[in-house]
Amino acid sequence: MHNIVGVLLAGGESRRFGQPKAFAKFKELTFWEHSYDAMKNITDRQLIISHPALVERFRDDSLCQVFTDNEEVKGKGPLAGIYTAMEIENAEWFVVLSCDIPYINEKTIQTLLDLRHQNVKAVIPNIKGKLHPLIGVYHKSILSIISKQLENHEHKMISLLEKIAVLYVSENDIDVDLKSFSNINSQKDYLQLGIDENKTDY
Repeated sequence: MHNIVGVLLAGGESRRFGQPKAFAKFKELTFWEHSYDAMKNITDRQLIISHPALVERFRDDSLCQVFTDNEEVKGKGPLAGIYTAMEIENAEWFVVLSCDIPYINEKTIQTLLDLRHQNVKAVIPNIKGKLHPLIGVYHKSILSIISKQLENHEHKMISLLEKIAVLYVSENDIDVDLKSFSNINSQKDYLQLGIDENKTDY
């Protein structure tokens, strides 16, 4: 059994963005590559849970295995992606990252991993009052809870967090760049990303 598996979720349709966010570019890398780089050295194995339309593109570009949602939970959001990964991989812990967080980095993920302990089933950032369940660390034992929740047509990540023991980590608890938790939802966000990166401090 692996100790830690990294899961990159890329199953969304990116409607607000207008094109697949995973393949948008920032600093010469695609968004998904930034997420992958943040976890590849500190997880034992990595996999991508992809939207069906993007599977071949990921397989052409990626060295890790690419899957779609388990058929019985297909299209039920990120919770379905986590469920699928936990069904595929036998691991104790799962690092779960979305593909729209281009500032994410290894230090941030390692910090979250270092905060695990036996009394929690997930470590989740709560940065300036905003929860980030898709920059999280989850224990294998929650699979049955996720399964039950999906059976009951409860697809929200927040509903899962309400059912398990979570260590919420605020900006006061960690010494990392808070940009790590910035996600890109729209073309306006993407444009601002470029503006912010090109700013010069005098």
